[in-house]
Amino acid sequence: MEKGKIETSQRHTVRSIRAAMQGNAIRALVELITNSDDSYIRLEDDDKPCKGKIEIEYNKEGYCGNFAVRDFAEGMSIDDVNKNFKTYGSATSGMKAGKRVRGYFGQGAKDALAGMIDGKICTFKNDKFVECKLFIEEGESWYEISDQIEATQELRTTHKISENGTIAYFKADPHQLICSVPQFNTVQEELANNYLLRKIMMNPKRRIVLLDLDSRKERPLFYKKPPGKEILADEFIISYGDYGDFPINISIWRAIKDLSQTGDDRDGSLLIVDEEDAVLDISLFRYETEPLAWKFFGEVKINRFRDLLEKEEPVLRQERDGIENKHPFCQKLINEIEKRIEEKIKEERSRKQKEIASKIDREEVSRYKKAFRILNKIAETEAQDVTNLGGDPTDTEEEPPKGFCIYPQSAQITVAKRYALQLRFSTKVIPYGSNIKIACNSSKFHLSTTDIKVTTEDGSGIITKYITVEGREPNIIGTITATTGIHLTESNVHVIPEKEFLFSEGMVFQPESLTLRPNQPRRVHLLVYVKMIEGGCRIKISSDNESIQISKNKVVVNENEAERHIFKQELEIWGTGADQDAVITAEYESFMALLEVKVRSKKDAEEKGRKGMFNEPDYDFEPEPLMRTSFSGETGKVIIYVNFPSIKHYIGDECQYRKTIPGQVLIADLVAERCFYEIARKSVESSGALLNPQSRIDKIQNKAYDLSMRFGKRIHEALVDQSLIIEHKKNFGEQ
Repeated sequence: MEKGKIETSQRHTVRSIRAAMQGNAIRALVELITNSDDSYIRLEDDDKPCKGKIEIEYNKEGYCGNFAVRDFAEGMSIDDVNKNFKTYGSATSGMKAGKRVRGYFGQGAKDALAGMIDGKICTFKNDKFVECKLFIEEGESWYEISDQIEATQELRTTHKISENGTIAYFKADPHQLICSVPQFNTVQEELANNYLLRKIMMNPKRRIVLLDLDSRKERPLFYKKPPGKEILADEFIISYGDYGDFPINISIWRAIKDLSQTGDDRDGSLLIVDEEDAVLDISLFRYETEPLAWKFFGEVKINRFRDLLEKEEPVLRQERDGIENKHPFCQKLINEIEKRIEEKIKEERSRKQKEIASKIDREEVSRYKKAFRILNKIAETEAQDVTNLGGDPTDTEEEPPKGFCIYPQSAQITVAKRYALQLRFSTKVIPYGSNIKIACNSSKFHLSTTDIKVTTEDGSGIITKYITVEGREPNIIGTITATTGIHLTESNVHVIPEKEFLFSEGMVFQPESLTLRPNQPRRVHLLVYVKMIEGGCRIKISSDNESIQISKNKVVVNENEAERHIFKQELEIWGTGADQDAVITAEYESFMALLEVKVRSKKDAEEKGRKGMFNEPDYDFEPEPLMRTSFSGETGKVIIYVNFPSIKHYIGDECQYRKTIPGQVLIADLVAERCFYEIARKSVESSGALLNPQSRIDKIQNKAYDLSMRFGKRIHEALVDQSLIIEHKKNFGEQ
């Protein structure tokens, strides 16, 4: 009888490497970043000082992409390299030695480097240098380890490591692998949001930086959880055979809107981690496709999980993409998690049923449309994002000449600001179903719309629509035309020189506001008038929200690059985490420019159809709300919290009394109060005035009070059924 070890075949090893990477540069980077983080963890566990910085380098070379991951952690000696890279799948990360690392399988870096092209590790430790190449050749995996040599200054300069540390290089080559080379912005977005790196990206002891060697762009990477509220914090026990009890901590949060529940870069689902916060998986298991669970995110911590790994229990999939669902321990765990998710889904279903019951009916729709048409007209004038050229939107609308006219018929505007012309027409002249074409004879103007459809929802009689126009250059004249059938009306618009805004302000951002997706950069420009802010001046740029970053924190004015005395500096803005807002400020002495930035995860369907700042209200059934109302700038909806005591008293816990006179009056008051406040806030913030916090609050409140005095009665008349009021007054008079 013969007894011996079963050797792992090269064919199996190569298949495992290719299956793990699949030519995916992001996957390779995730593994290498994790290895660097593990190296820092080992230093921290030994109470050794460490920088915690990880640099990711990127540059395009034709169709190929060159990547590198650099750390300034332990580094490796020749013995370390031999131990770590000569075998596949052995325990090399330090987990079995009790370290807090994630490298369970001893193959992450090897897969990343051998699975790509020209993969190699260059490492410095105690003034020694070692290089190790990893590659697949003729269907077999190979290593090539250089002799250990002195760490010369030339080597340190080449690899940009001054002390101990490691850098891993590889190439993504579509000609040699089935792969694509991601763009720089894609690398930023996918790494920052990747669930396997989530704990690393949220660790304040780490500084992850993405560098574009071609453009010299530098992007810090980090992750911010979605805004929401914790709806479950629980602990339970999983008993498993001779291993005993495993304490499990689960936390489920409810986001304010639906989250992505699929893909490695999802922001929803439950992050599964072990007792040392190593990420194992992310899932809602059988509820991933359940719409009622799409707002859920959170974390499950499995204490003592490493005891299973030390005993070689196959509780993780060999592909390193999650826990092994078929393993008895994992089945017990998933069953307990799903029970708790199911309870929260039942609560969501109840909430949804109440929301459906609270949906407004046809009679209410007509009242709301009238009220919000008025509010949106007020917002367009008062909030001043768009300068209205056609007069007060709440004035009585006069019959336009020939039933079809643009107001005013001539106007002056300035560069990079939006202005609204009024298109006023009579439904007696322009019937329902008409399609009005809007055009300009100059490409130097941007129009917000080129078509206006006349529908019964617009009402009858004199209708007013708005044409938003923006001039792209000074000293140009354009004719804005509106045509439908035989009807034609026009307005001549003159863009006056920049001195009307830039010459007086010194500098401005263009555009002055923008909305971003998380970790998806956008370009803006800072325009500087060099006769006011001269060449060589240093302009400081800052953000009031650390989750929203800007590519430069300082701009030096270069007068030689100015055209028509205007220096133009391109900047990139990006944000981490949805529903973040910031004001970017550019400052030089007494000169200032402001840029309003919003980060949103996606455009809601409601927003796509919005015709103004405000939309129909929503009712929220939060059990213990802290306020009466809130406002969603993304959907334009005023949110009324039904269970706030004074609100529930009048409209009922399921909105069953909302159509009574007290209910209608209260709702009208809540909507008007919140809308006037939001208009006032936007007006104050867009004014650019520097105010201390208390002055800002006072100014907003005074503005909101003024709007309430001027327009409050009209909103109440629109939102409250006036026939009920008349009937009530009659009955009261009879008494």
